[in-house]
Amino acid sequence: MKISISTKEKVETDKPLKYGCEFCKREFARESTVAKHICEYKHRWLEKDRRGNQIGFQAWVQFYHKNTGSKKHNTYEEFIRSSYYTAFVKFGMFCMDINALNISRFTDWLLKNQIKIDTWCSDSTYTRYLIEYLRHEDPLDAIARSIETTINKAELDNIRSCDYLRYGNPNVICYQITLGKISPWMLYQSDSGTQFLDKLNPDHVKIVIDYINPEQWALKFKKNPDDVYRIKQLLREAGY
Repeated sequence: MKISISTKEKVETDKPLKYGCEFCKREFARESTVAKHICEYKHRWLEKDRRGNQIGFQAWVQFYHKNTGSKKHNTYEEFIRSSYYTAFVKFGMFCMDINALNISRFTDWLLKNQIKIDTWCSDSTYTRYLIEYLRHEDPLDAIARSIETTINKAELDNIRSCDYLRYGNPNVICYQITLGKISPWMLYQSDSGTQFLDKLNPDHVKIVIDYINPEQWALKFKKNPDDVYRIKQLLREAGY
């Protein structure tokens, strides 16, 4: 019995196999070529595990939900195709470089204050956020971060952590204050902290004054006597 193949079937049989890029949909004759092929979307996908990219992705999700009102689950594949991808990855890298405090809160603050995205990576923008954040964060979080900082820095100077504000380098300490690593809660509610502030020269005062504004912090302490008592006790018992 003679078996024949229809013209249509023959054409389909002779058609060369194509291999496609799942990101840009471009087709290639060889599978090995697809493996070597790097388009912009594939490049973005391959970098998805970098910390700066993940920070940028989470910020983009907050931005998306804030601006659309949607609560849908956003995927990283959607992110790499967003026109905002580059701006948000840049923001993520910026947050890494400056070791930003509470990045999720920082992003919320930027969105709430309607800060233009092209200024999100500005030092002055972060400073505005940081000063406000330091005044409103949980005092126990502030003290935990401050104690951790004094432990790490005191080890480098070969002194006790509770003596860091007494004997540490004032230039370094002032810099840590501007980073938010040593909180006004520690500076104003410990003996070593008040001693440190009393010894500051005019140049040091200029550096830290915006972060430790005495009038604003005095009002805060007056409104929160229970927190003040608790923090004072904690720092006194720890030797600060």
